Amino acid sequence: MRAVTTTTASTSRAVDGGRGRRVSGRGFGARGGRGGGGGGRARGVARARDEKTKRADVVERWGGRWGVGRDGREMRETRVWASADAGAGAGAGAPGRGAPEENFFAKHLRKMISPLDGLWGRLIPMSLMFYFMAFANSIMDAVKDTLVVTAFGGAEQIPYLTVYAVLPTSLLFVSLFAKLSSKFGREKLFYFAVTFFMAFFALFTGVLYPLRDVLHPYELAAHLSTILPNGLAGGIAVFTNWTYSLFYVAGELWGDVVLSLLFWGLANEITRVSEAGIIYPLLGIGANVAQACSGLFMKFVTTQWHPTGVSPENMWCAKLRLFMTVVMLCGASIMVCHKYICDNARKDPNSAMMEKQRESAARLAEDTAAQRKKPKVGLLSSLAYVFESPEVACLAVMAVAQGLSSIIFQVAWKTQLRILRPDPTSYAAYMGDVQTYSGMVTGIFMVAAPFLFKHLGWKGTLSVTPKTVIALGWVFFGTSIYALRHGSLAQSSPILPILVLGGAVIYIVERAAKFSLFKPAEEMVYITLDEDSRTKGKAAVDVLGAQIGKTGGSFMQQGLILTYGSIIAALPVLVCCHSAIALGWLIAVNALAARRASQLDSEIREGVEKLEI
Repeated sequence: MRAVTTTTASTSRAVDGGRGRRVSGRGFGARGGRGGGGGGRARGVARARDEKTKRADVVERWGGRWGVGRDGREMRETRVWASADAGAGAGAGAPGRGAPEENFFAKHLRKMISPLDGLWGRLIPMSLMFYFMAFANSIMDAVKDTLVVTAFGGAEQIPYLTVYAVLPTSLLFVSLFAKLSSKFGREKLFYFAVTFFMAFFALFTGVLYPLRDVLHPYELAAHLSTILPNGLAGGIAVFTNWTYSLFYVAGELWGDVVLSLLFWGLANEITRVSEAGIIYPLLGIGANVAQACSGLFMKFVTTQWHPTGVSPENMWCAKLRLFMTVVMLCGASIMVCHKYICDNARKDPNSAMMEKQRESAARLAEDTAAQRKKPKVGLLSSLAYVFESPEVACLAVMAVAQGLSSIIFQVAWKTQLRILRPDPTSYAAYMGDVQTYSGMVTGIFMVAAPFLFKHLGWKGTLSVTPKTVIALGWVFFGTSIYALRHGSLAQSSPILPILVLGGAVIYIVERAAKFSLFKPAEEMVYITLDEDSRTKGKAAVDVLGAQIGKTGGSFMQQGLILTYGSIIAALPVLVCCHSAIALGWLIAVNALAARRASQLDSEIREGVEKLEI
């Protein structure tokens, strides 16, 4: 038996008997049908519940208390006992028992997505654009690593590429970006950058790679190898495989320029801080679905797709053409999504983008009226924003530390992976699996991120990634040093596959924490800054900061290679450097939080306070 309570006025009456039950009161009533025993009572209760659903009065359940009605009269609750067994009512031909209770999972899913009301118009197209960006990035990451790591020189080319190829190109890009952004604006610059990348990838796929044997100076490389120290083999390989080096630079810049600078620059322009706590973590779901899809796509192409009429020695060339064709289709889709997003934002005069454009126009008018000289734009002006703004300086330190710790770990792990999988196809298939699982795990982290912002706050969420890097770094380098001392870092060793798998798990978790927690929290800071800091300062941080970090790590590794002969032999020193850099990263997080945490937490709380689990 269970109690069903209905509220009645003190002047109301309840008639109970074999005929049924009548419960009447102000604002609602129900009459039970004629029937005997439990069947009549069940029908009366069912009709009362139907009437209660139709009316606006709220009926308290499981009660028995006294209260006061809306008209001031004394109210009381009458217990109506009904059989919990539905068989009697059903057998007597009782009508429906009212709407069923909402499913547990459906109810909580509704609570989770209710704060997104009004945000879907931006979340969906932005996530779709991020999907295409990340899909192309995942393919290029795997392809550039495959080309470089499996070629002459191996993974030890990466430090030289970072210092002598990626960093100078990054400096050139930041200088051009600062000048072109003042002249053309963010939107036109977006199309120009994406088009430039697509043109290079078409040139590489159609001309440079098919002619690689003609273009690469192998004989000169063999001569240089005999007269230069063994520690410079990576530098010789960068020069020898110069077409691969160009592709590696383009792949690195795609991640820094398109994924970090251009995408988040657009997001910061069309989003308010109060919305960012919910939107920013969820934006990456599209990117991580793309990672998982690209991993499956790459594994299918590398292991199962064998085009007819292609000789085995040209098979990788055919697969590379397919990969880069997909990348160029992604580039076209990115520009279509960007145009749709900007056109929609311009239609609403109260949108965040239009408000920020009006603020920029007003500031420009003030400068013109005051006859202030427009500062020169270029590399030095972009760097000046880093030193003038404490917030941008903290963001730059975090970017450098992230780049340093990332390259130290990845070179050590990929060196072991190359020992295990020396063949390009096998190496690419393994990286495809890693990308698939990375996308899945990061997607889970991103769904949880808004709740972490609610319960941990902005500072707590931002500090998760450096703490994870410190802890997992000790696990990886500690086990690697143990394997090194026992002679287990060889292809025939049964420990090496386990060690490489552990490194892959750490790589996945660190990327998940970075892109689902650290990156959204970092980007929220830019929303609160002025336009120049959001564009020129952000360009210096996102492009130069990360590359300077990777360059510092490369210089460090070059010194260790010259001293110890190989990356594997230098593992004990790498673990100390890795931990010290991650600790500096955490210190920068705390310094930034001291300046911005209270403001960001108060504004983020407005958006996430309605989140329920």
